[in-house]
Amino acid sequence: MRCDYHIHSSISADSSTRPELQVKQAEALGLEEICFTEHLEIHFYRGDAWHVNVAEYREQFRRLASDRVKLKFGVEAGIALASEHFPELEGELRAAGFDFVLASAHSIDNIDPFDPRFFEGKTLEQVFRNYIASILAGLKQLNTELFSSVGHIDFPSKGAHSEEDARLFYRYAADEIDTLFRYLIAQGKCIEINTASYRQLNGLAIPGEDWLRRYAQLGGEYVTLGSDAHSPEFIAYRLEEAAEMAKRAGIKYYATYEQMVPVFHKL
Repeated sequence: MRCDYHIHSSISADSSTRPELQVKQAEALGLEEICFTEHLEIHFYRGDAWHVNVAEYREQFRRLASDRVKLKFGVEAGIALASEHFPELEGELRAAGFDFVLASAHSIDNIDPFDPRFFEGKTLEQVFRNYIASILAGLKQLNTELFSSVGHIDFPSKGAHSEEDARLFYRYAADEIDTLFRYLIAQGKCIEINTASYRQLNGLAIPGEDWLRRYAQLGGEYVTLGSDAHSPEFIAYRLEEAAEMAKRAGIKYYATYEQMVPVFHKL
């Protein structure tokens, strides 16, 4: 199966691509399955536009059709939240009937990696340690039944830093990565391999094999694969390379989802 499990459209605040165009591109690429993961960011500092209206989203999704690509109803749920807002997020996730929920953090203390302040006074190692620790802090406040996978643990790589090589290496945040992976594995959840950072490598090798190998050593058996495409040209971007890397690292499966239940496919 060829799939992409992290796709946005104009239903999200940061994309101008109509969802039917994303479907057409998936068909043209010969994908078998895609999952829309529109942004659900409640009380987000960038504004309410990032808080998708789930009822309207559901209606738009129902109008999509393809004879060639299986379409799944998903969401990217922001977990960089104050504790008092998690009940509201959980209520929306319970009521929505999603196939797939990708839990993601896009900021720390209302500052995101695209703001230079995110990196001020910190080494790249400190940035990654802080960011990965913040992911775990959010996950621990979210009912584990309400998410499927954890998105882009190397998200700061894409930000407003001055590093020529901003790839996440396991050694940068070994303790934080181990703690996150142990938590996810114990809960029966997984991590995403997100290929959006591959667009900025400038000839460097794709990142992640070292921390994926550690994930496998700790007992992680499966991942989800996503391009984080906000426009058609990036759908399925280098996903086959990501899958090969995961296989080399010892990961056995990638997952697709049906009503929050994983379906495993051998790498």
